[in-house]
Amino acid sequence: MYQSFHFKPKFDELEICMDNVIGAMGYSEGDLPEGFNQIVDEQFKFAKKVVTPQCGFVVIPNNSSSASNGIVTIDGIEFKTERIVASPLKNMSGSILFLGTVGPEFDRWSKETFDGGDPLAGYIIDILGSEIAESIADWLANRINDYASENGMKCSNRYSPGYCGWSVAEQQKLFKFFPEKFCEVSLMESSLMKPHKSVSGIIGIGTDIKWSEYPCDFCRIEHCYKNRNN
Repeated sequence: MYQSFHFKPKFDELEICMDNVIGAMGYSEGDLPEGFNQIVDEQFKFAKKVVTPQCGFVVIPNNSSSASNGIVTIDGIEFKTERIVASPLKNMSGSILFLGTVGPEFDRWSKETFDGGDPLAGYIIDILGSEIAESIADWLANRINDYASENGMKCSNRYSPGYCGWSVAEQQKLFKFFPEKFCEVSLMESSLMKPHKSVSGIIGIGTDIKWSEYPCDFCRIEHCYKNRNN
């Protein structure tokens, strides 16, 4: 059994960047079509009522994690992450696996909006959900950094299946490390998470590891949320 930590941050603790939401819609703050600001504001205000953030992490002990040649090994289980993920983790001695979600009520609200015949609002809600989920992961990364510092270690950036060349199918392996029903997130046969707006992944820890920006210039995935310059 791995040591695990569970949190329920308040919505107001999250640092949600509305510029990212507007950018994901293909606009900048100053050139939104007339009326869009009001729609975005309305959906954001309602999101605050239905988002129920949960997040947590499990600690993989020292000397149980390694990375080389595009392979990350966690307690004997290999993940084919490709070099774009494995390279920044090569100096880790341990690792932390994380999970965060906006909660099930957000999923229901999003589905009801689409089913109710309002595709524009539904589209904005979907983008909002992605940004909120990322803000939860960022909030959790700060807690993980605190844990590492308290134990004399440093952290890498966070990496998630489905990005940076790491197959989303490997979530099946990742979820084996989490306690049952951790953060009330389940994994479907498709390897997608439920609630849909959830984030999982790995952060490397150790005395010699360094935090580094995502190497987006070398990534083959277009329109990735990690690359705000797309």
